[in-house]
Amino acid sequence: MISREESTHIKEIHQETTIVPWQESWEKTFCEEKGRITDAITAAGLEGSIYHIGSTSVIGMCSKPIIDILVCPVPGTSLEACADVLVKIGYTNLGECGRPGRFFLTKGDRENETFYLQLCYEDHQVAKDQKLFRFIETHDETVFQEYMLLKTMLAGMFPQERDTYRTVKGRFVEGVLSAYRLGEKTTAEENLEAGLEDDIRIKYWIYQFEATEEARAEMEAYCQVHELTMDEFFESAVRYWVDFLKADPEGARKAAEEAKNLKEEDERIRLIRYYPVYNGETEVQALKRTLAEEADAGVKESMCADGE
Repeated sequence: MISREESTHIKEIHQETTIVPWQESWEKTFCEEKGRITDAITAAGLEGSIYHIGSTSVIGMCSKPIIDILVCPVPGTSLEACADVLVKIGYTNLGECGRPGRFFLTKGDRENETFYLQLCYEDHQVAKDQKLFRFIETHDETVFQEYMLLKTMLAGMFPQERDTYRTVKGRFVEGVLSAYRLGEKTTAEENLEAGLEDDIRIKYWIYQFEATEEARAEMEAYCQVHELTMDEFFESAVRYWVDFLKADPEGARKAAEEAKNLKEEDERIRLIRYYPVYNGETEVQALKRTLAEEADAGVKESMCADGE
């Protein structure tokens, strides 16, 4: 385990929220580190699988310049023994960090040369969640785009508040995973094992956030006046903040700080948005497409009638 001084040092180094465009070199960096880990584990007489996870593993996704790795020892192999091996090749073991049965380790403190490593068995929830979310954002364009938009917005609003960034982003990820599992007809794990390329099942993802009753009423009133669905409102709100950040970064951050300072007595509620998705198309998008197709069909039918 690390000392308090080392922990403080690491926290300072990794506190900033820096998001950069996806880089092709990340895969090469992962493969090189995977080789070092494999050599060390094998030399110690241990076995396991090593995965590239997180946003650096998803082509096109913006990300913090930190490579995320998942190491899953074979059943019966001691996690502690694996952690000791990893420490010998430069990793710092931060312990379970509130997730029993999973060790979190870090290595490095420079962009594109830093690694966050999750160590647990294949059947641990952390391993399942990491692999499933990567599967979803790789195969579902809607989730991919919304996740990238959310990360961009949060990084701009909270560049020095890693915990805030991680908390809000985490809610999105948890919502996607929970709703996807609710809507699926077969388990995503089975799809992964079968190597399914085209996932066309109906699935649902959820975005959760907290707001006051007053804020909710204002949102509903705005949607009524402008004839928007709540789904369209949320999407436009996120895009507004992204544009605000590009035009006036300091002003946007100041506005975000003011929004956070709500009165303690304000009643908090949890709003949940359900987005049915089929082939990467949200319910709102599907409805608009259907209406457009029906209108187009009506025009063609009218033209045919006139021709007769």
